[in-house]
Amino acid sequence: MGISLMIVKKDKKKQLNKVVYPIYVKYSYKGLSKRFTTNSFVELQFWKNGSLSNRCPNYIDIQKRITNKIDLLNEIINQIEENKQLPTTTLVSDLLKQTQNIQLKKQPIKQSFWRCYDLFLKEKSMYHKGYTKTLDTLKNKLEHFENETKQILSFDYILEGSFETDFKNYCWKTEIKRNGKVVSVGLSNNYINKTISNLKIFLWWCKENRFITEIRKFKSLKTIRNDELVFLNSKEVKKMFDYDKFDYPKTYENCSVIEDRDKEGNIKYWNNLELVKDIFTFQCSIGCRWGDIHKMKVGMFKYKDDYFSWTMEKTKSSVLVPQNPISKGIFMKYSKGKSLGQNLFPPYTQQRFNQHIKEIGKILKFNRLVKREIMVGVDIRDTTKKEKQIWELLSSHSGRRSFIKNLIDLNTMDNWSIMKLSGHKTINSFQKYVSVVDKDIDKGKKLYTKEFVKKDKDEYFEQLSEIPINIIFDYLKNSLPNENE
Repeated sequence: MGISLMIVKKDKKKQLNKVVYPIYVKYSYKGLSKRFTTNSFVELQFWKNGSLSNRCPNYIDIQKRITNKIDLLNEIINQIEENKQLPTTTLVSDLLKQTQNIQLKKQPIKQSFWRCYDLFLKEKSMYHKGYTKTLDTLKNKLEHFENETKQILSFDYILEGSFETDFKNYCWKTEIKRNGKVVSVGLSNNYINKTISNLKIFLWWCKENRFITEIRKFKSLKTIRNDELVFLNSKEVKKMFDYDKFDYPKTYENCSVIEDRDKEGNIKYWNNLELVKDIFTFQCSIGCRWGDIHKMKVGMFKYKDDYFSWTMEKTKSSVLVPQNPISKGIFMKYSKGKSLGQNLFPPYTQQRFNQHIKEIGKILKFNRLVKREIMVGVDIRDTTKKEKQIWELLSSHSGRRSFIKNLIDLNTMDNWSIMKLSGHKTINSFQKYVSVVDKDIDKGKKLYTKEFVKKDKDEYFEQLSEIPINIIFDYLKNSLPNENE
C-alpha cells in the first residue's frame, strides 16, 4: 500500500505555447493501483524523480493542490481502517468520489453581487415594511457609493478588497440636507455601523445560499454613549395628554384634517397635530414602536383583564401591557364605534410624524436641555457639542424610551419585569433605552443617610404638607380602630 506522484506523458497538452503534462496521485494496494487527478500540469524540466521542483512557476499553488489530494486520500484510508475494512483501490476510489461530490455541492454558486441582492430582497419582501425599507435604503446607499466612487461592487471587492475603508471614507464625506440646505457634515459613525451591520445580514444570507463561502469581519467605528436619552418624563407626558388646543374641530396654523371611519363606514375626523399628540402619548403609555402603531387593531384590548395585547412587528414577540389612564383614554377615544378588526389609528407617515412631534414639543415648551454628541470619524460633529432643547430631538422612537424610563423611575419594578413589558429579550438591548439624568445620580447622596440622620417633627409635617388632606383623612379613617367594634 502506498501513495506516490506521477505524470502521464501521453496526456500532454499545450498551455501558453508550452508543452505540459498532467500530475496524478497514484494509490497502490496489493499489486493494484489507481491514479487520481490533481488538476495540475507541469513542464518536464520541473519534474524530477517523481516530485515537483520548487523552481516551477506557480509552485505554491500546484503543491497545495497535490498536498490537499494526498491528505484527502490518507483521511479516507484511515477511516476505512478504523472501520476494520480493507483499503482496496476500488473502495478508496468510491469514497473519494462521494467526498468530492459532497465538496462540489458546497462550492459557491457564481452570481453577481447585485443579482444576489435582488434575490435577497425578493425573499425578504414578505417581512414587515419597516424591515424591507431598511434593506431598500442599504441598496440605495450602495448604489450611490458605486456611482460616486466608480468602484464596481463585487464579492471579491467587499470581502477581499478595500471596500470597508473606501465606504467609510465615502460616508464621512457625504453631503446631507439640513433645513433645505446641503451641508458637508458627513454621516455619523453610528449610521455607518448600522449600514455595515445590515450589509453583514445580506452577506450571511449569501453564505447560507452558497453564493459565497466566507464572511468578512468589519471593524465597528467608535460611537458616543449619551447617558441621557431623548424622552419625556411623566409630567411632560401628562401635559401633552391634557393639551386639547389641537382637538377637532379647532383650527390652528397649517392645520389639516385626517379622515377615519367607524364600523358603519361613517367618517370620523381628527386634526393632524391631535392625532400625532395622541399616538405619541399612547406610545409613552404602552411602549410600542412606530412599526406597531398602524398594525394595532381595536381587538387588542382585553376588557376583562385591562391589558393591551399585541405582537411586535419587529421581533414577532407577543407582549401584554397593563392599561393606565393615558393609554385607556386614548384607546377609548379612537376605538369608539369601530369593530374589533379595524385599525385603532388612521394611517400617518413617520416623516410627517417626526416633524410634527417637534412642533408640539415646542408649543408645550419642553425646553429641558439635552446634549446628544455624534461622532463622525474621529471627531465630534460641531453642531452636536452644544446642548439642545428636548423638543428639537423628539421623534417617533422617543415614546418607547419614555415608557421605559418612566417605568424605571416608579421604583416599583425590577429591570426584568420592565423588559417583559417592553419586549426586550436581552439586557444589552434593554440597556440602550436606559437614560441616566442628574437626578438619578443625585439619589446616591441618600446612601446610608437614614442610618445617621434622625428626622424631627418639622420634617415629618413638611412631608405631610405635600399630601392632599382628603387622602390623609381617608387613611386615618380606614386605619384607626372603630369605637363601635
